Amino acid sequence: MTTTMRPFSVRTADGACILQCYDFVDENINNKYKYKNVLLLHCNGINCLAYRAVVEALVKRNARVVTYDQRGHGRSRFAPPPPRGGEEEGEEEDVDLSWKTFARDAKLVLEAVREKDEREGGRRRGGDDAGMSSKWHAVGHSLGGFASLWLEATEPGTFASILAYEPIFALERRAYPRMRAYAEPDGSLQRNARKRKRTFTSFEHAYESYRKGILGQVMDERSLRGYVFDGGFRKEEGSSSGGVALTCDPEIEARIYENGEEDLNALRFIEERIDTSKCPVTIATGGATKKTYAYGVGKVVAERIRGARALEFGLLGHFGPLTAPEVFADAVEQNVSHIYPSNDIVDGTNDHRALGRSRL
Repeated sequence: MTTTMRPFSVRTADGACILQCYDFVDENINNKYKYKNVLLLHCNGINCLAYRAVVEALVKRNARVVTYDQRGHGRSRFAPPPPRGGEEEGEEEDVDLSWKTFARDAKLVLEAVREKDEREGGRRRGGDDAGMSSKWHAVGHSLGGFASLWLEATEPGTFASILAYEPIFALERRAYPRMRAYAEPDGSLQRNARKRKRTFTSFEHAYESYRKGILGQVMDERSLRGYVFDGGFRKEEGSSSGGVALTCDPEIEARIYENGEEDLNALRFIEERIDTSKCPVTIATGGATKKTYAYGVGKVVAERIRGARALEFGLLGHFGPLTAPEVFADAVEQNVSHIYPSNDIVDGTNDHRALGRSRL
């Protein structure tokens, strides 16, 4: 397999950001296969190349994967960059970080890819017009899951299928009594984001620090290295000592969490508009964290979207796609191919093998 990564960039509709995008494909794929087009949307606080192990596993399964650093993340950049410190610090508040905006950005990336394919004649070795340009499957994690569902709800027919791993929603307890069985949102995500250490002396220092911490426990080594070295950090401006800083500023990450309160009716809007007979939807959860809010949201979303399939990864948590990339890629392939095993629970193990078991 020869995986080719083709970087490209897209300016957002509001002109505020330049999104760093990547187009992954196996140039030596046999002509008898069609590419399966996948748009991969990452979670809040993480960069897209942290998912590279997932991407490469999908490419091995004859997929073409387009992914990008969402606004405020990774190698995407504000244009002009939001100021840090000084008299103009307040201008950072003007950056649009509403959850719906992340869906609109995803639409622009897809449009850019289609335009690029048309300019290239709509063909690549191993693909054809239908395989390269028309049908796209969405894979979204947390914030990325919300964005993919919102985009399909507002633009029906955008996706041929959606797999959302613990899509994030802000749900009112009184409107969704089912949430009483799970943890309530308590603002800890915002507080923890703002407490994150922003700078390290080097990429290696950042990696070793994370490897010994929580992320090191829940992320595959490839995912963690992709996070630190491939976009999660950048060389600190004005640093003469080689220091590095988070590309997703802690304040940006926290504000994104807070902005969910603007979309309290988003799930109702989505469930009324998504047609799962035309766009099959799978809502995946990580069974290792059943008392967390994200798990509860996933369960509620799977119940409320009529015809949605629920899939539980029994041994994984909220970082599941970054914990067991091959296991997750298997589930994506099944979803894209509309092959649904009778099991609805998957055990994601540390050696990246999946053992199915029936729900009792």
